[in-house]
Amino acid sequence: MDLTDKVAKFITTITYEDFPPKAIFAARHGIIDCAACALAGSREGLADILMGFAQDTGSGYAATIIGKGVKTSAPMAALVNGAMGHALDYDDITRFLKGHPSVVCLPPALAVGEEVGASGRDVLLAYMIAFEVGCAIGSGMSVDYADDLGWHPTGPLGTLGAAAAAARLLGLNQEQTAMAISLAASNASGLRENFGTMTKPFHAGNASRGGVTAAMLAKRGYTASTTGLEGRFGFMHAFSGGRGEDVNKPLERLGKQFFLEQPGVEIKKYPCCGSTHNPLDAYFLLRKEQPVDYREVESVEVFVDFDPPRSLIHSDPHTALEGKFSLQYCLAAALVDDKVGLAQFEDTKVMRPEIRTLIPKITMKRNPGQEGKPSWVEGYNEVRIKLRNGKVVSKGVRRNWEGPVLGVTPEGMDMKFRDCASLALPKARINEALEILHSLEKQPNVNGLMTALSGK
Repeated sequence: MDLTDKVAKFITTITYEDFPPKAIFAARHGIIDCAACALAGSREGLADILMGFAQDTGSGYAATIIGKGVKTSAPMAALVNGAMGHALDYDDITRFLKGHPSVVCLPPALAVGEEVGASGRDVLLAYMIAFEVGCAIGSGMSVDYADDLGWHPTGPLGTLGAAAAAARLLGLNQEQTAMAISLAASNASGLRENFGTMTKPFHAGNASRGGVTAAMLAKRGYTASTTGLEGRFGFMHAFSGGRGEDVNKPLERLGKQFFLEQPGVEIKKYPCCGSTHNPLDAYFLLRKEQPVDYREVESVEVFVDFDPPRSLIHSDPHTALEGKFSLQYCLAAALVDDKVGLAQFEDTKVMRPEIRTLIPKITMKRNPGQEGKPSWVEGYNEVRIKLRNGKVVSKGVRRNWEGPVLGVTPEGMDMKFRDCASLALPKARINEALEILHSLEKQPNVNGLMTALSGK
């Protein structure tokens, strides 16, 4: 049995009881975080464009668009909800996917789950299956897949995870599931060149839609290869650029050691690219020890654990979306505002004179001696600020890979949900949605949750 068939067997046979408590704990955080980010994202301009597109082209009323109070087909709901969940780049990340897991695991699970009347437990299981499949395949991809070839891993790997979630909820057999995975592999894409535009969130939405579409077609009898992952011209070879993929690697952990348990999910503190987070953490730790007046800054050197620019492709941003993928802007905002939150990502904030003055003073470098190595091997980031009086202050941090949940406490997760949801829902609906999310596995279906999240 080859890789695609073994992945399909995992998808069709694993049970809720097979997942350890820590994995379920991580999944609950990822689900709450994704719902929160989708609610906040429902107020972004891209949400209205995509909703209009869904209403024009997506027949049916099977699944709810979060925060918008309308229903459409399951693939279109997955598209819009996935894109909204990623619109602010505030959603969770995980190491083996090298991207954002929940926005490609939850939207397809909710959309198909709502259409077929699945229980909350089954939707939670589908989310966990999608997470494990995406991470397992990601573990076997070449270094160049995420570093040099230009792919945004959330898109390609996310399409496979989305197909896994949809296939499980649609009750596909092993052969149909293998074909759904292969079909999804041909629908996978996402380019880093589009970071800083509406298309970056589209990667997550398109992955969610692509996975749902693949599973729905397979259920109807649509065929595909059953070696779409490992074949000579399959997903792993093609997306790795033929540069060192390992088709045996995904099976080392799949169903044995759970990625949800380790490395788990990392909940974001800042609504911007995850590659900015460790430098921002370093700056705010420095700020506690040594007050820094941004007007006295002569230069800032940031030492990162990847070869720049990687995902941070906008050294001179002019819009809020570009600012999310600019270490220069994020650190300038931290220096000027002493915080980096939702309010910092508005076009007018990026163009402030004091920000424009600081941006050219900030440079990003790989840690000395690590140039040319894979990203994050050293796990160390440092911010070094030279003041006009000649004084140099600095602070470094190391990446934390210890799961299952990083970056937030359970109480902090609820606070983030309430903060994001307040942009789209009245208080009563916020409380209702959060209560259901905390007991998702006990819900007979997801209708109550989707009503609470709908924004009606």
